Amino acid sequence: MIEFKNQLINDFPEYLFNEINHLKLNARQNGRDIIDLGYGNPDLPSHPLVVEKLIEAAQIKKNHKYSVSKGIFGLRKAVAEKYMRNYNLAIDPNKNIVNTIGSKEGLTHLLLSVLNIGDNIVVQDPSYPIHHYAPLVARANTIKIDSLIADDFLNELENELKRSVIKAVLVSFPHNPTTQTVNQEFFDRLVNLAKLYKFLIINDFAYSDIFFENELPPSLLTSDPKLEYSVELYSLTKGYSMAGWRVGFAIGNESAISSLTKLKSYIDYGTFQPIQIASAVALNELDNYPTELSLIYKERREIVTTTLTGLNFSVQESNATMFVWARLPKNFSDSYNFSKELLNEANVAVSPGVGFGERGEGFIRLALVENKNRIRQAMKNLIKFFDNYV
Repeated sequence: MIEFKNQLINDFPEYLFNEINHLKLNARQNGRDIIDLGYGNPDLPSHPLVVEKLIEAAQIKKNHKYSVSKGIFGLRKAVAEKYMRNYNLAIDPNKNIVNTIGSKEGLTHLLLSVLNIGDNIVVQDPSYPIHHYAPLVARANTIKIDSLIADDFLNELENELKRSVIKAVLVSFPHNPTTQTVNQEFFDRLVNLAKLYKFLIINDFAYSDIFFENELPPSLLTSDPKLEYSVELYSLTKGYSMAGWRVGFAIGNESAISSLTKLKSYIDYGTFQPIQIASAVALNELDNYPTELSLIYKERREIVTTTLTGLNFSVQESNATMFVWARLPKNFSDSYNFSKELLNEANVAVSPGVGFGERGEGFIRLALVENKNRIRQAMKNLIKFFDNYV
């Protein structure tokens, strides 16, 4: 049989989560009740006001025409105003913002827009899988730096900058999967390095709206208010529980945003306009909704961390994201086999840390995407699973 494959696709590594997903599917087909804490797919609903606006806008015939790939002005203006409210940043909706079809699409096309073949890009390890794969699409050279401790990442980055010419540095804070947060001084130091070594910083800011204890995560752009070296990827997916809507933004450096906008103009006509209109309502009128969702995630997190700590997991402290990141107890080391055994024996699905990069080995990530009763049951199953090893 003739195969039609680009060599680039052949070079993609096998997606490690595929087997876990296959095991989950088989278990459910066999009637088992799997509690899925592996896939970070929010169970909380989009706000009724946004849904109502979507329905209203979808009934207007002119909204069914092609949109514009950079996003309607009202949506770009809404996200600019949110940045003004949250961070006191004046951002031009025309020059410094482009709507993306979620952060994964935005990141992948951004890297295609700003990197040349063979350019060096630094990424965190562990990190969200697209951070490893998007540079492959751009045919860039990926340099992975340990991100288990944020300050150590910066120290190693400084050393790498002395050895190599770096075109871009990709980070994500609040971080997925490790849930780490940083202070503004971290971004100040990163921007100072960018000024010295002339590279672009990209911060995947997808979890900026899920935070606890009133500790608003800092924005990279605050450390670079002239937007000379920075692009931030913002999304409504988690904070507004709008995962399937696929609404994101790239915000920052005018040249990078212009390049991304130009590329997108050849690839797509933008998100369905009623979705954009409804998303603008979310940004303009629902500042409190992410706070409500964050309180729910905080309650769920406390249930999980209490159990894991009692089972001798080492849990990463965090005031943000919808995940729990934990190092396995000493008698376990292989996160992939642990995740498979937990699924097979306890009907609980988690993400093996090694799926986020080799430095994630020995950890697991739990997504807080089931209600409290289901999470409590998952923790009971986990305790029973460990009892069987005693």
